[in-house]
Amino acid sequence: MNDINVHLVGNVVTDVTLRFTKAGDPVATFRVAVPSRRFDRAAERWVDGESQFFSVTCWRQLARNVLDTLGKGMPIVIVGRIRSRDVERPCGETSHTVRYVDVEATSVGPDLARGVATFERVKRESVIRAENAAVAEALRGADSAA
Repeated sequence: MNDINVHLVGNVVTDVTLRFTKAGDPVATFRVAVPSRRFDRAAERWVDGESQFFSVTCWRQLARNVLDTLGKGMPIVIVGRIRSRDVERPCGETSHTVRYVDVEATSVGPDLARGVATFERVKRESVIRAENAAVAEALRGADSAA
């Protein structure tokens, strides 16, 4: 596959929104600001440049985890693929096409260069069902033994 892979380091600037596809798959979206910094040799210090803003899309379990974890202002690191889409926009009697560039995330996490975090592994629903079935079976066995 010839995807354009990117690594972004920035800050969450919108709330995470969650929607579902017709098939029931969760999709989370949010926007991230990626500031540019450069070293100003004349002033001998780092200066902030213009920020670039990206819409980020997360699918399935990543979408659920992002919804439960991220908040505005949080410093994050994103790994993903660039996706572009053309949108036709009406303009008076005519219309014009606008190209949007988004990121489809494959991994999202806190930027530990700017803070600390804790990690909690999320169990898959199939594992939870299997554990619940095992507990129910053990309880049935205990009831029949008594």
